Amino acid sequence: MEMKWVSKTLELHLVLLLLLIVVSEGFDLNPDDRTSLLLFRSLVQDPNQRLSTWVGSSCTYWTGLACDNRTGHVVSINLTGMNLSGQVHPSMCKLSYLEFLILSHNNFTGSIPLCLGALHSLKTLDLSRNRLLGNVPDTLMRLSSLRQLVLSDNQLGGYFPWWVGNFSSNLEKIDMSFNSFRGEIPESLFYLKSLKYLDLESNCLLGNVHDFYQSLVFLNLGSNRFSGTLPCFSASASSLAVLKLANNSVVGGIPTCIASLEALTHLNLSFNHLNYEISPRLVFLEKLLVLDLSFNDLSGPLPSKIAETTDKSGLVLLDLSNNRFSGEIPLKITELKSLQALFLSHNLLAGEIPARIGNLTYLQMIDLSHNMLSGSIPLNIVGCFQLLALIVNNNNLSGEIQPELDALDSLKILDISSNRISGEIPLTLAGLKSLEIVDLSSNNLSGTLSDAITKWSNLKYLSIARNKLSGSLPTWLFSFEAIQMMDFSTNKFTGFIPDGNFNTSLNFNSGRRNIMPAIAKPRNVAIEIHVAVVGTNELSFNYDLLSTVGLDLSDNLLHGGIPEGLFELPSLEYLNLSYNFLDGHVPVLDKMLSLRALDLSHNSLTGQIPGNISSLEDLTLLNLSYNGFSGFVPEKQGYWKFPGAFAGNPDLCLESSGEGCNNASIPLVPGKTSKEETDEGLISIWVFFVSFFVSFYLGVVALFCSGRMRSYILQTKI
Repeated sequence: MEMKWVSKTLELHLVLLLLLIVVSEGFDLNPDDRTSLLLFRSLVQDPNQRLSTWVGSSCTYWTGLACDNRTGHVVSINLTGMNLSGQVHPSMCKLSYLEFLILSHNNFTGSIPLCLGALHSLKTLDLSRNRLLGNVPDTLMRLSSLRQLVLSDNQLGGYFPWWVGNFSSNLEKIDMSFNSFRGEIPESLFYLKSLKYLDLESNCLLGNVHDFYQSLVFLNLGSNRFSGTLPCFSASASSLAVLKLANNSVVGGIPTCIASLEALTHLNLSFNHLNYEISPRLVFLEKLLVLDLSFNDLSGPLPSKIAETTDKSGLVLLDLSNNRFSGEIPLKITELKSLQALFLSHNLLAGEIPARIGNLTYLQMIDLSHNMLSGSIPLNIVGCFQLLALIVNNNNLSGEIQPELDALDSLKILDISSNRISGEIPLTLAGLKSLEIVDLSSNNLSGTLSDAITKWSNLKYLSIARNKLSGSLPTWLFSFEAIQMMDFSTNKFTGFIPDGNFNTSLNFNSGRRNIMPAIAKPRNVAIEIHVAVVGTNELSFNYDLLSTVGLDLSDNLLHGGIPEGLFELPSLEYLNLSYNFLDGHVPVLDKMLSLRALDLSHNSLTGQIPGNISSLEDLTLLNLSYNGFSGFVPEKQGYWKFPGAFAGNPDLCLESSGEGCNNASIPLVPGKTSKEETDEGLISIWVFFVSFFVSFYLGVVALFCSGRMRSYILQTKI
């Protein structure tokens, strides 16, 4: 298991360092080593003064150092996470007795010193999480005693070092992940008997996925350009705990021999091109905690049994999303008692959600969205009392929202949008006080909004759009402190927009611009959920809400004026009040510094256009069409950036290229110029008269072709 192996390694190092520190007490630092270290320190930026203890001659008091108790030579340097920067000075290479050099989690720059190859006693070299660049120098192949080579999270590149597999027969760990190495893995690495841990994630390596011929414990080749089919890794059958090949171009099916990896706890084959059905003989052992096969081309029915399970062990995370699985969700999936996260979204699954889903009492995250599931949300789901996210949007679910769902009082995300759910929003949902994301949009919900929703005090996103909700907008509409986006569009709400306390929302009033790039469709929202298994069986859950800060009340039956406070929100990015019956004047926009999209079209607004449109630097979408605006709009206001934004306001005059007022420049139909409309009007009149005479002629002919009608007309004329 990855964590077990790593923890043992750390314990070994810690014991070694403690012993060295204890036995070094009272011994002076070797003078030559002291000189080299002071030269290194003189060229390092140390804003937190972590190396201020490097004074005097006693090794004991020098931070991060351990020395030999007989000679005073430095044998270990560990400066992890000290916020140091600058270049690694070559003076470090004169510490000829150094066994451990750990400079990770700092900001060192420049290249790896060539002379580090002179440190023949070195057992661990860890330069990870810095900003080092360039190639890995070939001189490091002289480090024949090296056990751990850790260069991850830098800006290193070039061809993968050809010598890595044959320079040290003691090498146990290689971590060169998150760099820019290219080329193929040297063949010698597949046969390096001492190797236990290999992490090459996020590089530009290519070639077929090769079998390894040693007892690996950890193998991560994710996010590269590897191709070919999956090998069995039979040499590691009893040792391999972590296998990650995600985000490559691996093809073919999943061989059943993968399930024979006895120690396997983490298997991630996501984002590849795996296909075919999963064999019913592919059943993993109960040690497996994480199985991620998402974003492939796997098809056929979901396996009825994917892993062994016991009361105390078994799968914690199962992700089969974004494939082409079909059929029903197998009932045996509810027997994975240890399951904490279940992702089956974006498949072709049909049938009902298993009624016994509530048996998964440890479940925290369930995503069944974008399938063809039918029936109702089973009441038994309240048995998943630890549930944090319930996502079942874009299915064919029906029925009503069960009042008993209030038992899920830990729920943070509830998304049942784009289904056929009807009825009212139950008052009991007030008990879901942990809710942060609620999407009930695109259903058949009816009734009015209850004050119970105000109990969702942590609410960040609320959408009830495209339903049949009615009544007046509640006075508590703007009472949520953490709210980022509210979408009440396409319902039957009536009355006025409540003139409430617009200063409650921190996101609406922060005055800080959103660093997220502009969204093409401002109403769109994305929720990125991140889950990981840490330790032996603990699930880490968090999410990012990617949405503009906005309000959408469009396509309702609202009337009255727009509250001025709504136009005084400095962080509001998106405001859509279109397709209502609002009247009165538009408040000034000068305080809406973050505004990106404003749609007030298809109302009955009057008065002049606000005069500071050009000062709104982020505004990219403006629509004030089909209202009753009047007056003169100077060209300097920048209206030309929003074609069609003022259509359907016949009393509005736009200045055009310094030629003064030109009423003809305002189209009555969005997207058409005045000339087009005039020409179209003349043509329409001509067509009208032609069609009138043709219709009259044809009508008379038709009438006289009928004996009964011909007799009637002649009689009335007499």
